[in-house]
Amino acid sequence: MNFLIRLKNVSKFYYSKGMIASGFSKVNLEFDVGEFVVITGESGSGKSTLLNVISGLDSYEEGELYINGRETSHYLAADFEEYRKKYIGNIFQNFNLINSYTVYQNVELILRINGYKKSQIREKVPAIIERVGLSEYSKTKVSKLSGGQKQRVSIARALAKDTSVVVADEPTGNLDSKSAEGITQLLSEISKDKLVIVVTHNYDQFAPYATRKIKMHDGKIVEDEQLRQTHFAGPVQQEDIPVGNISAGSKLRLGLRNTFNIIPKFLLLLVVFLFVVLAVTSEYTTFKQSDDEAAKMGYNDYFQNYSQDRIILKKADGKAFTDEDYQKLRAAKNVKSVVREDILMDNSIYIEGLENNDFAYDAFPRSLSDFKGKLAHGRLPEKENEVVISGPSEDYYLRSDNVDGLIDHTFSIMTPTETTMKVKVVGVAYEELANDMSFYGGNIYMQDSRIEKLLRETYGYRSQVKTTAGDTVLPYDMGGMMYRPVANSNVEKGDCLVSEELNGYYKKGKAAGQDITISAKNIFYGKSIKLKVKDTYNKKNFTAKTGIKDFEDNDGAIYINKADYNKLFEAKNYQSTVYVKDMKEIDSTVAALNNMGYETLAVKDTIYDMSNDLTSIVQVPIAVIILFAVFFIAYFVIRLILRSRVSYFSILRMLGLAKKNIRRILDVELFAIVNIAFGLFLIAVLLVNYDVIRVEYLKTLIEYLKVTDYIILYAVLLVMSYLISGKFARNLFKKTAMGSFREEA
Repeated sequence: MNFLIRLKNVSKFYYSKGMIASGFSKVNLEFDVGEFVVITGESGSGKSTLLNVISGLDSYEEGELYINGRETSHYLAADFEEYRKKYIGNIFQNFNLINSYTVYQNVELILRINGYKKSQIREKVPAIIERVGLSEYSKTKVSKLSGGQKQRVSIARALAKDTSVVVADEPTGNLDSKSAEGITQLLSEISKDKLVIVVTHNYDQFAPYATRKIKMHDGKIVEDEQLRQTHFAGPVQQEDIPVGNISAGSKLRLGLRNTFNIIPKFLLLLVVFLFVVLAVTSEYTTFKQSDDEAAKMGYNDYFQNYSQDRIILKKADGKAFTDEDYQKLRAAKNVKSVVREDILMDNSIYIEGLENNDFAYDAFPRSLSDFKGKLAHGRLPEKENEVVISGPSEDYYLRSDNVDGLIDHTFSIMTPTETTMKVKVVGVAYEELANDMSFYGGNIYMQDSRIEKLLRETYGYRSQVKTTAGDTVLPYDMGGMMYRPVANSNVEKGDCLVSEELNGYYKKGKAAGQDITISAKNIFYGKSIKLKVKDTYNKKNFTAKTGIKDFEDNDGAIYINKADYNKLFEAKNYQSTVYVKDMKEIDSTVAALNNMGYETLAVKDTIYDMSNDLTSIVQVPIAVIILFAVFFIAYFVIRLILRSRVSYFSILRMLGLAKKNIRRILDVELFAIVNIAFGLFLIAVLLVNYDVIRVEYLKTLIEYLKVTDYIILYAVLLVMSYLISGKFARNLFKKTAMGSFREEA
């Protein structure tokens, strides 16, 4: 005959600190549907341990437990959970109810675990609650019920499960005699079509109803007596028991319910995740600030002016900038100012005093139309040679007590081609430099005609010039005067004046009347002109023919008409600069300018700083260590908080819920709190941005955060909560369901 439950030489041992204790030994029993079995014996006799093994709450070490004729010695934890879900309805001495749930929710819980639909739950739960006489307490939290009422809820939960086996451990142990009588009668009614196994000290309470009595002593069966005839219903086939799985909706509902049903726990977890948000954000902000400070100490071998907020532009089609381009750039989002003559920004000019004036200053030439500041002294220029000088207010030469030595005085400028230009300072302005480490000086604002001259000279200085005399390409001395084209008003258009040394490059030894070709090529354009050698010069006739007194410094130059010079070297802007208002948005500004058809170079990306490299080498491992530290601090604190939930999850295990489903419920709970914490952080960010909250720490904290940073932060929180949930679940399932529950108790 196949019995519903059969134990063959089953033994249970406990291991503790190297000691082995016996729970029970060599037990042989069979149970079937229709029996009301009472197991009795003194304390420590092993009866509760036997009940836990029968119900799959605890493991066994020897023998074999058969369920419907099938061996279970090979069962894993998941198999026993499935067994409990299909076969076992538990009634515990300490009730093992969810105290924060109502009566309805406790009974509903088992139906959700078994995969019942919402409509079935609504129909079934009230009827079961009514059967145990607790209809008026349906919406009452279990924590407010008496002991007898709690035990009735426990029975209602077992009834709702509708399993073949109901096991009860001291179901009347905490009840008064009247309540105990009601419970025993109810269990007797249940046994008509189920197997009911009760463990009790007080056999007399159950004697009128029991069909079988089993007595244990010192871990062994000493008595097994059949008291009454049972109506045998035959073995229950495992595959005939329709048990579903908990739905995704039920896991979500339980997770959200658990998030808020214990307010102190919710608040503590919320504080922990807010701590994580602030800790990770603070770490990120600190490193960004460190990078920015290090970048300010960097340098660049090519650019003299390497302000962090500078973006260099050229048109994608290679053409010169137009007024329409500058209008578009000035209107672009986050653009503070536009500098048209960008090529002059990396070619400072040297200003020095004449005669007894000891003024000496380096400045970048800027168009007067770009001056948007306020004069501190003097007036704006009106004539071509008048200029305004600006720089830091603490500069020695620009201080108020020294400014009298500047205003209305004439100074000499050394241009890139080492020619001189005289200017008269008529105004002084104070402006702070975007990056005062780039150079020691300021700006000099002058009329466009002077800017045009400097532009042409700069293109001439930076262009690769190729001069062909006859069939010979002349060697070009970049930076020197030899064979360099120079504009001269004494030369007619289409003609040129050359050194008599060029005679040797022509066949008849005479350059006059011969052709000469000059081409100029730079990164922006290439131009070429063909001229006729009008005449040659030497030291004796140099001044008469050129109007220039200094022969030694100018010998070798090729003097051409200004119009030809202007054709060769343009005064157009092929490269410009924009300064941004907000450095945090500079990358998005670069992207926007690219979309407008400009090629961009953010100067901040070209700065090299060795200390920053060393800092990065240190920062990366520090960042990883801090993240791990934050994770483990958060984990241990959350674990302490969640220990109050061990009994809850252990009860779910006892009711047959699988590990993966318990994990999902915990995931929902932690994810919900993560989303609330992150939502509160975003609200705080908005309030700080709108100046509703004026906390300097928060303002500094979010200063460097971009949209992608918020997304990464949110992902870090989700991953962290997922890892914490997984680690907690693994620890929870290291022991049997009863083992976890005992540890918590």
